[in-house]
Amino acid sequence: MLVSILHRVSGDGMALVGLAVLVWWLGALASGPDAYETFLWAAASPLGYVVLIGLTWAFFTHMMSGLRHFVLDIGAGYELDTNRFWSIVSPIIAIALTVVLWGYLLFVKGA
Repeated sequence: MLVSILHRVSGDGMALVGLAVLVWWLGALASGPDAYETFLWAAASPLGYVVLIGLTWAFFTHMMSGLRHFVLDIGAGYELDTNRFWSIVSPIIAIALTVVLWGYLLFVKGA
């Protein structure tokens, strides 16, 4: 049940928050260097990092849940133990992928 709820929440979060960030970014690009600097300042603020990391987590959570459902749709993984295992592992993999990506962006790419 938790995986299903996370799938819906992450999809809605990406649709609403992700769209707002995308529109702001595109508007800043079209408005010139000063507007883009304002966007970059906001994105690099602590709240900006929370939003961007949250969107990344939502993406990976939605992706892992979608892959799990894809496997179920082809007829595999319906055994109770297998289904329970992937229900537990999917959110953990999503968190790990988020940590790895942001670790790379902040410590390897940012250095």
